[in-house]
Parts: sequence; structure tokens; C-alpha cells
Amino acid sequence: MEIEGMLLQEGVYCDFTPIANDTRTNIVLNVTDTAQQIVFSAGGPEIRPAELTAFFKKLEGLHSPEYVSISGSLPKNLRPVIYARAIEVLKNKNARVLLDTDGENLRVGIQAKPTMIKPNIHELGRLTGRDLTRFPEVLEAAREIQQSGIEIVLVSMGAKGILLVSDHENILAVPPKVEVVNTVGAGDSAVAGFIFGQAKGWSLRESLKYAVAVGTATTLQPGTALARLSDIERLAPQVELKSV
Repeated sequence: MEIEGMLLQEGVYCDFTPIANDTRTNIVLNVTDTAQQIVFSAGGPEIRPAELTAFFKKLEGLHSPEYVSISGSLPKNLRPVIYARAIEVLKNKNARVLLDTDGENLRVGIQAKPTMIKPNIHELGRLTGRDLTRFPEVLEAAREIQQSGIEIVLVSMGAKGILLVSDHENILAVPPKVEVVNTVGAGDSAVAGFIFGQAKGWSLRESLKYAVAVGTATTLQPGTALARLSDIERLAPQVELKSV
């Protein structure tokens, strides 16, 4: 209820599936002297069978969804096939699905062929079983996954930007240099920015530029504070796009 209240305060419509256990709380400590972050990630709650059934009924009841983002880890008692099943349900409704997860969840999830995925370099390396240290290696790995049936592969690379690989073009979007305050939520923000652009009918290049601007704007805020629209609009023209 607390999370729902916070979102409603921000004007975000919510339709959660209630569960018996508490939502986990993660703690991020910013060490100002060293500009480091220490993250304490709690284990998520167990999901009961009836709760999982209620969630899938809600998915199946969605009316004409256009874009759906599936992200994060799964509750500890659920298997990765849950992500694949959710993707199948949504694709049957003609939704464009973005999957943003890691490890076995990503490996199994992409078997259902989501429209888009957004791993970071380390997650892409684990997916392909390679140590990706150079950009050509990252590009090759992303192409390999894209050619397996994923329409768009987005690879986040921190300050180096985001790589987009698709059937028609490969683009590297490089953010302007900023004084980073916090990196928590930057990847999720970039996903939101990209989907926002696509839902608006923007081109891949325009959507990618906006995604990088949103993600970069988030790094300017402390803790879990939201990016400011003024920062996004200021940064977007400074994002450099390169065909690769």
C-alpha cells in the first residue's frame, strides 16, 4: 500500500496484485568521500500459487496493451519459465514486450522472443558465456542475440552509452559528460525513456537519444529521486548518435 500511495502521489495509475507477504526493501548507501555506492539487496517475498494465478488472470485481462516492460528478478520461489509465460500471454495480445533481467531469467525469457531486451554488458556476457571487454565483442554478442529472433537489443554500457542493435541499423548513443551523483535506477529510467519514445511514434534513433537523456538525468539525482524533465530536455540534444 505504501508503494501504491507514493505512485499515486506522482500521478501514476496503479493496478497491483496484492500478496500476503511484504515487498522487499533495498538499501543504497552513497559514500561521499570515495563516490562509491554500497547496495544491500534483500530477498523478495514468496508468492503463493493463488497470488500467481491472480496475477496471470490480470495479464490475460489486459485490454489491447501496446508496450509492456518486464524487469528485475523473480521472487525466490518462482522459476524463470514464469517470465517466458508472461511474454507469451502478452504477445498473444499483440503487445510489444521489453524484458530487462539477468541470468537464467533472461536466458529462459528470451526463448519466448520478447520484442526487446536491455541487458548491461555484464548481463550480456553472462547470456552469451563470454567476457566482453571491447566494444566489437559487445556488438558481436548483441548481433548474435538479435539474430536469434529478438527485434531490438539494447545494451547499456554506463558512461559509454547505450548500444542499439536491430534488423535495420546499429546505433551507439553516447551521453554527455556529467557529474554523476547516483546510478541507482538509471537503467530502468532509460528503459522508460525508450518505451516513451516508441509509444509516441518516434524513430529508433529519437527514442534511443531520449532513453540516454532520461538515464543520464537520473544519475544527477540523489538516492531514488526521479529525473527532472528540465534535465532530460537539456541533455537530449547533447546525446551523440553514431552508426556502428
